[in-house]
Amino acid sequence: MSVFEPVTCRNIEVTEPFFAACTNRICDNTAGVTFQWRKIFQTYSAIAGETLVTRSVYKHIGSCYSVPVGPGDVNAGFAAAEADARALGEELRFACVGADQLPLVEARYGNLFIAEEKRDWFDYLYEADVFRTFSGKKHHSQKNHVNRFYKDFPEAECREITEDMFPECIAFLERIEAEHPEMSEVERNELKGTMDLIELACRLNQRAACLITRLGITALSVGEIKGDTLFAHAEKADVNAAGAYPAMAQAFVNFMGNGFTYVNREDDAGDEGIRYSKLNYKPIELIPKYLVTVLA
Repeated sequence: MSVFEPVTCRNIEVTEPFFAACTNRICDNTAGVTFQWRKIFQTYSAIAGETLVTRSVYKHIGSCYSVPVGPGDVNAGFAAAEADARALGEELRFACVGADQLPLVEARYGNLFIAEEKRDWFDYLYEADVFRTFSGKKHHSQKNHVNRFYKDFPEAECREITEDMFPECIAFLERIEAEHPEMSEVERNELKGTMDLIELACRLNQRAACLITRLGITALSVGEIKGDTLFAHAEKADVNAAGAYPAMAQAFVNFMGNGFTYVNREDDAGDEGIRYSKLNYKPIELIPKYLVTVLA
């Protein structure tokens, strides 16, 4: 039987080729998201039949598995999830299931499952070219904010984050945390996960960049390209620097080059403020994701 083990910095690299073989645009099917959020979701993973399966704990739901990804037999992955759920004494559930993955679930379980759309999990997908210029009436607000940022900080420069910059990045994220004592535990863990991801960027085919101004690091972002999509896993900015967030969003897309058509800025986790911000960037698609509960 396949053994589920905690996802750590020592074994996360094993997952990357399996995620690379998954062709959908769902952020949960990337190594970056899996690693960044591993502590918050208590994520475990197992390899079965050349497929990867993860188990995570979702608040108010319980343990949920991913639909198996990779080049092998998905039935081996499903079997591993089934055995693990039995051992835990929990219902068999699959979280963040994409529409393209529902046929795999149906092939395994027939009509003995319930698929529930979870709006809070939907990913926001954008055209990459929009971020490069923020041109047009729809993006007038973002362009104005970016112009304000560069007016206030004409010296601003986008740089790749290298290992010698890690201490400054940590200090920047710690400053953000200190300035926001109202942060939840999840938000604090996300900041730590962001730094973890930056430190392991080269091992997971991620890249990280920051905006340097006279204040030092003023914003940073980290993400990865998979297929035709750039996944922006994290974006942090000094809110005291007006326009730093859209400036970083634009700078990161330009920094990552031209080898992608879309940008996935991930879900909003049901946060109304985050939802407003993501909708304000005018997505071309909200990618649905489902909670699947197996009845048999």
